[in-house]
Amino acid sequence: MIPRSPRSTLRRFAAPAAATTLALGIAACGTTTGGGSTEDGAAVGEKATLTVVSQFGDNAALQPVLKKLNEEYQARHPEVSVNLQFLSADDEQKTLPTSLASGSGPDIFDYDAAESGLGELATNGLVAPLDKYADKYRWAEKMESTVLDRATYDGKRYGVPRSSEAVGLFYNRTLFAKYGVSAPTTYAAFLAAAEKLKAAGVTPVAFGNKDQWPSSHLIGAAIHANTPADTIRSLESLGGTATWGDATVRASMDLARSWVAKGYLTRNFNGVTFDDAFKSFYTGQAGMFVEGTGVTPDILQNASSPGDFAFVSFPMVASSLQQQAEGGVGGAWSISASSKAADIAADWIDFVHFSDTAEAAWLTAGVLPTSTFDTSKVDVAPLLQQNVDVVRAAQNGGGIGAWTGYTSSPLVTEAWNGAAQQFLDGSRDSATFAATLDDALSQARKKK
Repeated sequence: MIPRSPRSTLRRFAAPAAATTLALGIAACGTTTGGGSTEDGAAVGEKATLTVVSQFGDNAALQPVLKKLNEEYQARHPEVSVNLQFLSADDEQKTLPTSLASGSGPDIFDYDAAESGLGELATNGLVAPLDKYADKYRWAEKMESTVLDRATYDGKRYGVPRSSEAVGLFYNRTLFAKYGVSAPTTYAAFLAAAEKLKAAGVTPVAFGNKDQWPSSHLIGAAIHANTPADTIRSLESLGGTATWGDATVRASMDLARSWVAKGYLTRNFNGVTFDDAFKSFYTGQAGMFVEGTGVTPDILQNASSPGDFAFVSFPMVASSLQQQAEGGVGGAWSISASSKAADIAADWIDFVHFSDTAEAAWLTAGVLPTSTFDTSKVDVAPLLQQNVDVVRAAQNGGGIGAWTGYTSSPLVTEAWNGAAQQFLDGSRDSATFAATLDDALSQARKKK
């Protein structure tokens, strides 16, 4: 199976060697010619060369989409030459901060929008604020404020989120019909489905946590079903005040642990890989799968009968809360603070992200829109449209919270991984688990 990112589960395929070659010889920020330059370098319509770095180096399926959109932009703007390069997300994170700091980085780059990613670049003055471009191109009207906020730091916008992602509940409609199980659209129905499937000898919920990060989606689903999104965002922010020891957060952790105690999850899950657990679901060996929208293309490609599967919001446990979900955005387009063609760079971003041509191309490839794009314009698989519906239900409800344990700081993420395995297998309780995370969070907040 394919390697995955802890935050985003959007499918990743092995890329051609040329695409993954480290581009540390990244061309310096855009060169320009012409006399009408603005304070941000060349104006739209002037001759310029842009360098763009995308983190699709380990996602060969999406490279042709961006290449085609880039070609279309250049066809419309023959005065602009674009040097498009692909890096893996890991290689980009290792090399981009250094190249930006030296002034040799790309004009445009696609980067992790988390506080520990883009937020750190913004703090260090390495990326340009995009507020005036957001006004010019009306990005704020095209995207929900909660989406734009993902790339906003200290009141300024530093990125354009390029995909929406949320954790929800996949289920096998054929298995549900076979055993007389109702769709898990409420928490009571989820529990009833798990009990019926278990009684029938079917694994209720496929889950593999050998890779450690899947626990953040399982426990995160419980937290987001029971804890206000504002509390979650505060918890996942270095500038926040909420802690993992919050009573509601701990109760949510215990909720996830109860699924283990009741025998709802794959046996010996800490020794099962994510890929094996996922395969057991789409091959009909398990009834449900708590996971992010990013795995949908895999189901459509690998399941023998993709129409057997459906996707719904993970049902809320706290009836006082509107529908919300764990998740975030799959990276954001940003512009280097040292770019000599920032105006043209912003125009490029607007085209490859917001034009109807781009919106349709990305959705067809399985990338969910961050805008209010009318998805009925595109003929997509029902499961993919259900992904859009779940994301928008959360955006229009209580909101999309965060990637649990993977948003604020690498210190918290490191603490999460081993501790979550021990919590789920019962070798530590929620109080000890929360204390471990709070120790890491406290250290990270002090370093901010």
